[in-house]
Amino acid sequence: MEIIKLDHAKNYRDLGGIKTTDGRTLKRCMLIRGTPLHKLSKKDILILREQYNLSSIVDLRTKKEAMEKPDATLEGVEYFHCPVLSESVVGISHERRVNSFKSLEMMPSMEDLYISMVTDVSLTNMVSVLKKILTFPEERFSIVFHCSAGKDRTGILAALLLAFLGVDRETIVEDYLFTNKVTKFKAKFVYIGLLIVRMSHKIAKKIRNYFLAQEDYIESALKTLEQRYGSLDEFFKITLRFTPEETEQIKNKFLN
Repeated sequence: MEIIKLDHAKNYRDLGGIKTTDGRTLKRCMLIRGTPLHKLSKKDILILREQYNLSSIVDLRTKKEAMEKPDATLEGVEYFHCPVLSESVVGISHERRVNSFKSLEMMPSMEDLYISMVTDVSLTNMVSVLKKILTFPEERFSIVFHCSAGKDRTGILAALLLAFLGVDRETIVEDYLFTNKVTKFKAKFVYIGLLIVRMSHKIAKKIRNYFLAQEDYIESALKTLEQRYGSLDEFFKITLRFTPEETEQIKNKFLN
């Protein structure tokens, strides 16, 4: 895994270099996870295009989110809008402004939010984008995939991509938690601010946690799939419907 340092886009990293359980390595300049590309500098664009061969952007945000902060249009880079959540669900997440303390108190736990992203329509959408990325032709790489914060929807998709390619659970969680290196300062600022304004440790702690990646969050999503399908391998077999030959071809595309 390689951190990508950009001036106006945070939480970017190339998943290349991550090892699989069978000793293979994810190729560099294939899968890049990040945040919206709406404030890129010329230097940022140059880095992504020339150093990482950016060819595709997969935007997991809702239509409204994408319209509010549209990704930059880059020559030669194809844009795919693949919303995972409905507007109603994203409206209760941390990625949308809240207008009252009552709305803060009504927000669900992060575990429940993660479970909602791998059930019903959201799961159908997640599987669709997972299959799309896995079956992209090689000329469409590298791919940047992102949501609004690069943590929740992006985190689940990254976890599923890595699991499909044969990465162990500990490494998957480690990649997910890496986001805290970017978000922990904002989370602390929000926590202190809410303590001052609201003087409620319970509410301040709850909202702070919306800005953090915690192992329980990603595990709640993965364990939900395992309980429903028996294992992640069975989940991939049932939902993606790749033949063994197709699965091997896809893995060869992504792995050294």
